[in-house]
Amino acid sequence: MEVNRLDLTLIYSLVITISLLYLLVFFIRRINRYSGKVRKAIVGLTGFLTLAVIVRAVETFGKFTGKSEVGAVTYVIYSFTILGMMIMITWYVKFLEEEYPFIIQPQKKVGENGGGEKLIGAYIISGARSRIVDLINMIKELNAPILIFTRSPDFYKDLGENVRVVWITQASDEGIPPTKLHVIQEYAIRFAKENNYAVIIIDCLEYLLIYNEFPSVFKFLVNLKDHLLMLNSALVLAVDEKALEPRQYTLLLNEFEPL
Repeated sequence: MEVNRLDLTLIYSLVITISLLYLLVFFIRRINRYSGKVRKAIVGLTGFLTLAVIVRAVETFGKFTGKSEVGAVTYVIYSFTILGMMIMITWYVKFLEEEYPFIIQPQKKVGENGGGEKLIGAYIISGARSRIVDLINMIKELNAPILIFTRSPDFYKDLGENVRVVWITQASDEGIPPTKLHVIQEYAIRFAKENNYAVIIIDCLEYLLIYNEFPSVFKFLVNLKDHLLMLNSALVLAVDEKALEPRQYTLLLNEFEPL
């Protein structure tokens, strides 16, 4: 009976050790793939996993050789590594919820009879700098969850709990690259599904056109418009018409109503 118990504990130790070693190798191979806070989280997890693997390997070796006594120091170190990994995992999840743009945060729900206007449809706001003022005034008047894709997130700070801002940038993993039109579309559609009468604002058309051909961007906008209309939501496009060719601006006017 004692032999069988020892065999089971040895198997258990081997499985746990191999599992931890697998996780350690998994994260080590991914350290150089990320930067910023994501890299810090992976580095922290790697450190704690290294300690956990060492402790489990020592314990497993002791069981294998018949010296199964584990000192108090080993228990303290192992407990510390488990606590450290839990802290890093919860910190990383909170980081995703608060800062990472691909995680949808439920916005303040809008009641059917709530105050303020509700916007449904596809609209365009033209102008160079004046469009920002028009957008901000519109956002303050609307009683709706609002998602803004922009090159200038600072312009839309502190506009209320119902406003979510996503930075479109090529330089940071905390934003969405301008070449990922499908990611922008999927994110906007998920937002509209999660929030009643959502308003999606795209204030970065000129930047998108730097990295994509106009036909691709136009197709993306039309597809997004159709999806949002089916979800009783609105798509608002902010543009500087002087940055577009006349034909391009005309095509946009055919799909988006001036606001």
